[in-house]
Amino acid sequence: MMSHVETLNESNVEDVLAILARDPLANIILIADCTQLRNWCDVQVLRVGDQIWAVFALYSDLDFLATAFWAMDTECLKEIVEPFRDRLQSHRFVAICTEEQLEQIRTISSDVDPIEERQMFAGRDTELRCECKSVPVRMTRTHAQQLKELYRMCGTPAWTPSALDLGPSYGILTDDDRVVSVAGVHFVTPHGAEIGNVATHPEHRRKGYAEACIKAVVQDVLTDSDCAILHYFADNKAAQKLYERMGFEYSHVNPLYFVKARLQ
Repeated sequence: MMSHVETLNESNVEDVLAILARDPLANIILIADCTQLRNWCDVQVLRVGDQIWAVFALYSDLDFLATAFWAMDTECLKEIVEPFRDRLQSHRFVAICTEEQLEQIRTISSDVDPIEERQMFAGRDTELRCECKSVPVRMTRTHAQQLKELYRMCGTPAWTPSALDLGPSYGILTDDDRVVSVAGVHFVTPHGAEIGNVATHPEHRRKGYAEACIKAVVQDVLTDSDCAILHYFADNKAAQKLYERMGFEYSHVNPLYFVKARLQ
């Protein structure tokens, strides 16, 4: 059968999303790239005959190359990456992959460096636990400068106020209105929202503030999303204990891998 690569557009996006939604937890980042983050992504679709056999996205709003993909098999992946070859050969790229995708990416890449991750989620029936009595406040642009300083202090200097436009962020304020803890999102889609951008001032840790902020974000996004997900590196035992204590559940797609690679 004849194959061709086409750009994601209004005529094919619903077909693409129908395929990805068969396993939304495995494909959630690619779903976000095809929907809420689409303006920042170059998304290409491989058709074989009249069927979609692969989807590949390159996110352009970062200082590194972030990719996401779904492919029926290795040969489909090889074909779908061709439009991106120049960019993916000249710089290392990153992707969050399932075990199957990791094996696929090894066949097209050199210098593959996978780090094991875990994915957890909370659905609308999940009862998250939090002992902190402080009540988080939804963050707005008026808090942007404080948030930028907090993220810089906590090792996330790339954060920008545009993240507030992607979905809710909630923070804990002191009596003098200083933001000392915050949690937000990387994206929000009907199939799932990814919790991220969690930070707490070093002088205000171990007070349950992060739990309170995360719970507030989850409760907010679940009004529009089927589930809230989060990722953490498998060796991050502190994160594991926190999320387990709160009541997040492990996803069926574990383990995942944060992969750095370069196209051969």
